Amino acid sequence: MSVRILHLADLHLGAAFPSMGEHGLERTRDFLSAYLRAVEFATSPEKPVDLAVIAGDLFDTHDPDEGLVFQVETSLEKLTKAGVPVVLVPGTHDAYSYRRSVYRRLRLPEGVHLLTDPRLAPGPRLTIQDETVQLYGIAFDPAVSARPLGEFTRSGVADYHVAVLHGALQDNPAWKIRASDLPIERSEIAASGLTYLALGHYHNFVEVREGGSVAVYPGTLEGRKFGEDGARYLLVATLSGGDDVSLERKPWNTRTLSQVSIDFTSAEIHEERRLLDRITAFAGDREIVRVRLEGAADFAFEPERVDASVRERFFHLEIDDRTFLMDKALLGQFQDEATIRGAFVRRTLDRLAKAKTPQEKETVTLALRLGLAEFQNPHHAV
Repeated sequence: MSVRILHLADLHLGAAFPSMGEHGLERTRDFLSAYLRAVEFATSPEKPVDLAVIAGDLFDTHDPDEGLVFQVETSLEKLTKAGVPVVLVPGTHDAYSYRRSVYRRLRLPEGVHLLTDPRLAPGPRLTIQDETVQLYGIAFDPAVSARPLGEFTRSGVADYHVAVLHGALQDNPAWKIRASDLPIERSEIAASGLTYLALGHYHNFVEVREGGSVAVYPGTLEGRKFGEDGARYLLVATLSGGDDVSLERKPWNTRTLSQVSIDFTSAEIHEERRLLDRITAFAGDREIVRVRLEGAADFAFEPERVDASVRERFFHLEIDDRTFLMDKALLGQFQDEATIRGAFVRRTLDRLAKAKTPQEKETVTLALRLGLAEFQNPHHAV
């Protein structure tokens, strides 16, 4: 026997995208569509899941539009009518502690369990296919519980113990952890005795297995901001045999975020037409792309004109211009000089070629630009 859990988090329904201009509203609809398609999947005749959990930030704000609230209420009713119970906890964006929190007026059908205790506490104990699942949850409130797993203990005997928590894995390098993020540590996961810890708050997929417990961030169904790049997935966790947990991820997103760099220092780009060709290589009506232009350009161009020339080939395009104007022939001449300037250019270009991260490349490029500016200062001897 097994229990299959649809694990959702950070759906951010109602999120606005003003930077996308006329496409902003369509992007907002993408997020709702991704959620509603997840509900369709969960309620399909094949009965692919036994339980749905939503680990915070179902809504992008604590006080969303009433029309959106009605659609969510309808979707929750559809789940429960299909025999799929739902466990829901508030997150940071839609926190329960607000006086006008959506969860204080959300009309929930029988079978939807909203857990509002500000400490990680037992919720419903469900029987699914003759197996018992003890659920736990916490409503995000850092003023009450800074370490949700710190004093946690399991409640009673059950085949599976599942907690739903909107918090931050302490050792995740992508997070600048604050006490208000409800931090958790791997050691706390190992000591929890939980079968499965359904996490929300971090927007990319993470899987942690410690001490027989499995903790997972499913990631967003649609990328909300750059950094949530590439394919996004719908996650189903299957619990079986007491402590065995397997994960299935289904491709889900309608549009894809990506970030690309075009380095003028190494690329053969000597005219604007060639630059436009390089940018449009990443185009598509489902693509949301940030293009960073960096390095030394040997021709002048206006980023705004470049953007306007190719924008319609993308769903959304952002151009981040970090270039500086430099004649490559002149740079090559400087590089061959038997001077301090020549040594500086050779060493800096070598550092640039060996740069391993975008941040390091940006720093070295800035050093080259500022250094050459100083060498052109008439008060300095070459």
